[in-house]
Amino acid sequence: MTYSIYESISNPTDFPVNAFVAAIESSTLHWHNEYEMIGVLKGSIEIRVQSEVFTLGEQDVLLINSSRIHALKALGGQTCICMIVQMNTSLFGTEDEKIEFYLNSTREPAPKCEYAVFRKQMARIVAASMKEDRCAQFRLRADACILIADLFEYTVYDSCYSDGVSVDEQELVISFIDYANDHLEEEKILEYGCRALGVSRKTLDRNIKSFLGMTSKEIVDNLRLEKAKGLLKNTGKRMDYIIDVCGFGSEKSFYRIFKKKTGLTPKDFREKGSMEHYDNELKGYLDFEIPMARELLNRVIED
Repeated sequence: MTYSIYESISNPTDFPVNAFVAAIESSTLHWHNEYEMIGVLKGSIEIRVQSEVFTLGEQDVLLINSSRIHALKALGGQTCICMIVQMNTSLFGTEDEKIEFYLNSTREPAPKCEYAVFRKQMARIVAASMKEDRCAQFRLRADACILIADLFEYTVYDSCYSDGVSVDEQELVISFIDYANDHLEEEKILEYGCRALGVSRKTLDRNIKSFLGMTSKEIVDNLRLEKAKGLLKNTGKRMDYIIDVCGFGSEKSFYRIFKKKTGLTPKDFREKGSMEHYDNELKGYLDFEIPMARELLNRVIED
């Protein structure tokens, strides 16, 4: 099973918008070129966007700007139901500049309209994406354009040519995570990773701390944990195999890290239930029952 930091977004039609409802458990750090709007329909979720961490509950909405490294984690030991709209940068008509929007219902600055405006528009887009008729696809395109217009009209945004992080620094962090993904079984992964990238451990940690607000060890532990969760949920592999292939080193370390991060032992996690369609391409987005999804979306639209 491969864990890549870059997520390639595929669209169901030729229109560059991907919209869906998802039950989110957790995801590893990843990024994509698309802007991603997340609206919580049920439960609560913790979202890390590079070095910042936000907690979103029902009614909250957040926009993750293009090419931002992020990770998701449901809170309270339950899956969190979200509506998600991913929009290609080509829709924003800005080839030579990067637009940075500030839309986060848990932080300032607030938009010039109610957050409900964005939630309802998102719900319309996602609801249209769940229909197969031609009319719904045209409505999806129209509503997506209205949503983008609302972002420009009502939110605070910047035209960015640099986000304060040097290209070399960002590439170093991404290269390390890519290396770690491919070598999780190595006991001396940090030592070998620094050697492969041609940097000192001190330089690596300084860049990762500045960029993500984490240590290199925390990143490796999280990547190992996500891989272990996938193996526990979707295979019948023995515990000793999972410990070795994920690089935990010992049974004691595996159980300690797993219990601390999930609140469950690996055995309890496996027995809790298997994900029917666990797909790493989706980075933690799980299948969700269509009737309930439509009910949750209609509540937002009609509110």
